[in-house]
Amino acid sequence: DNKLFYGKMVFSTNLTVKGTPTNPIIDGDLTVNDKTDFTVVLPQSTPGVEKRDGIVRFVDRSATEEDSLFMRPYDSLKISPLQGYDVSLNIKVDKAAIFNMIVDAANGDFLMLKGDGQLTAGIDASGKITLVGSYEIDQGSYNLSFNFLKRKFDIQKGSRIVWTGEPTTAQINVTGIYIANTAPIDLVQGQIGGTPAEQNIYKQKLPFEVHLLLQGELLKPTITFDVILPGDKNYNVSDAVINTVQTKLTQMREEPSEMNKQVFALLLLNRFVGEDPFSSSGGGLTAGTFAMQSVSRLLSEQLNALASNLIQGVDVNLDLATTQDYTTGTQQNRTDLNVGISKRLLSDRLTVSVGSDFELQGPMQSNRAQNNLAGNISINYKLSKDGKYMLRAYRKNDYTGELDGYVIETGIGFVISVDYNRFRQILMSKEQRKKKREIRNDNKQIKKTDDAKKESEKTITPPSKAKENVQ
Repeated sequence: DNKLFYGKMVFSTNLTVKGTPTNPIIDGDLTVNDKTDFTVVLPQSTPGVEKRDGIVRFVDRSATEEDSLFMRPYDSLKISPLQGYDVSLNIKVDKAAIFNMIVDAANGDFLMLKGDGQLTAGIDASGKITLVGSYEIDQGSYNLSFNFLKRKFDIQKGSRIVWTGEPTTAQINVTGIYIANTAPIDLVQGQIGGTPAEQNIYKQKLPFEVHLLLQGELLKPTITFDVILPGDKNYNVSDAVINTVQTKLTQMREEPSEMNKQVFALLLLNRFVGEDPFSSSGGGLTAGTFAMQSVSRLLSEQLNALASNLIQGVDVNLDLATTQDYTTGTQQNRTDLNVGISKRLLSDRLTVSVGSDFELQGPMQSNRAQNNLAGNISINYKLSKDGKYMLRAYRKNDYTGELDGYVIETGIGFVISVDYNRFRQILMSKEQRKKKREIRNDNKQIKKTDDAKKESEKTITPPSKAKENVQ
């Protein structure tokens, strides 16, 4: 337990011990279990306050051992106090074990990792620790904090940390991805021409990936950025727009300063910036659009209220949504109406719901079947009367916008629904819930009886007290 690495490390071992009491030979396996939650604080490049009582001492955490007391705990990862031991271990890391790395303690940036590790560790007679192997990341995130701004980068599966000797000189190669849906018009303003209608096509939002790359030595990683427009997606714009954007992104990678400027703009403003940062062509949420979206919400509520008792035994749900669309080269307001009808059968155990989207305003999508009147189908069956256990089968026709247009998703699922006030109540059985409810009711009745008894005692005045009042 110290300032640089702390937490909970849970592991199991299968070891063979030989040799003598002064020079033991230890060999075997060590498995880091799923309950592990361990944190390492990376050395900070900026000086920090180490002591506030009396004299304030500033210490550079990135300095060498001779210059900083902060590096001594890291030395315990390289030199063991066990002298004369011969230890050789095969280490396996469970995928559910959590490892955190505090990248910037002042701002709160940290890296959370889960993955699979296969390592070999050893301690020789002099106490030197060696570590060889790799840790492949299965899932994780890099949480970026800057004042009030917080962004989460999802770690790309396959990122890894490799050890080749000393535990503190591992090589890290981690990629985090943040999705920014924005228009490329400000990015390629200097590369496009033509009429305003041709320029408006570049106002259509696309899903840009902001890549955060951590590479180099584990305790002193190099952080760089990149912006990528994935080429394996089906965008709802022409190939000319995609080619122009890809060419501009390639040029940006040759200019780190320009790349960093655009990355920070995406993280802070969720849009690109042009050569003149005070002039933006990317559009935004206009007052008219905001009013239409607000009216859409009000209209949806009113339509649902009118349709609630339209057909006995059948629930009707209506939803109206308005967005902006630039796929035709001009700004158009797009309005979609979603109609859903559901019917309950078999004493409300079976619920069948059908529905579809209808385009009321805006450009029609060419890759959508116009005669699909029941695009969304959902069938729910309650396995228990209280609805705690339920089977669900569905078919959903959904518009994903810039990514793939209209896609059809089909699936089946098992749903468990539990009402609870505290987490421990989730695993309680029905009998335990009933017993707990009876105890709670009994306690309420006892409290009510005690309160009534106290009230009756207050209304009765003792004789001695009454006599004093008379006198």
